[in-house]
Amino acid sequence: MTSWDISPSVRTEVGRLESVLVHEPGPEFSTVVDPDEWDWDGLPRQESAASEHAALVEELEERGVTVHRLNDACEGLAESLFVRDVGFAIEGGLVVGKMVEKTRHGEERRVTERAVELGIPIYHTVHGSGGFEAGNMVWIEEETVAIGRSRTTNAEGIRQVRNVFESYDIDVVDVPIFGSTESTGQTHLALVFGMVDTDLALVYPQAVPAEFVEVLHDRGIETIEVPMREQRNRATSTIVVEPGEVLVPSGNPYIRSALLERGMDVVELDVREIRKTGGGLKGLVLPLDRSQ
Repeated sequence: MTSWDISPSVRTEVGRLESVLVHEPGPEFSTVVDPDEWDWDGLPRQESAASEHAALVEELEERGVTVHRLNDACEGLAESLFVRDVGFAIEGGLVVGKMVEKTRHGEERRVTERAVELGIPIYHTVHGSGGFEAGNMVWIEEETVAIGRSRTTNAEGIRQVRNVFESYDIDVVDVPIFGSTESTGQTHLALVFGMVDTDLALVYPQAVPAEFVEVLHDRGIETIEVPMREQRNRATSTIVVEPGEVLVPSGNPYIRSALLERGMDVVELDVREIRKTGGGLKGLVLPLDRSQ
């Protein structure tokens, strides 16, 4: 017996979010002594980061989202809170990536173990010379995903994941990422591109090719350009809870106003401590089931 009433399945960023996997920042945070070794912007306070995470979970549960927890993270894996980076659900199972950054090696095993505990089959695990962090994967439409290619996801990792998608007749748009605003090359696609409605996306244009923006426009998707300051504040890293309702990091007035002008219900969440680790709001949630 498993705890699942239905099989996990995700084919969109903007349908109603039904169930997710999360991990509250825990004692593993204390293992980081030198934030520069982790490319962090200072040392986040574990209690404050946990409080910010709890506020996110409360918002999700108040809206009827079933929240599953990773529970324990292995010692030293201080970025385990960014569960979305590790894998993605599709058509009843989970695909587990292969983390490129050495500081994140081992996160794959814990997510895999938790998925098995929940009765979720593992369809594929990226292996060999492949590198694939799922923060680089963003759904455009039900039959199309965008995958960012950078230091954290290589051509072999994309090839393996593409094979999985092809079995479901899902197209892959390969998007070279030019790097973050500091040009580290570590940026995940979800930090510079995000769908907030079926025909509306947030894009930080300096980080992606103009041809990619043209692909979106050709599909009838309007793009809102994220200013540099708000990209650094992780404005693009949003979570759609249900159509028309989006969670965004606080402190991004331009994006907040742009979404409100388009009739969206915007809920702001403070993630100032969590942001020190380099990730965004979207990375804190691994969607397991989302209606289309």
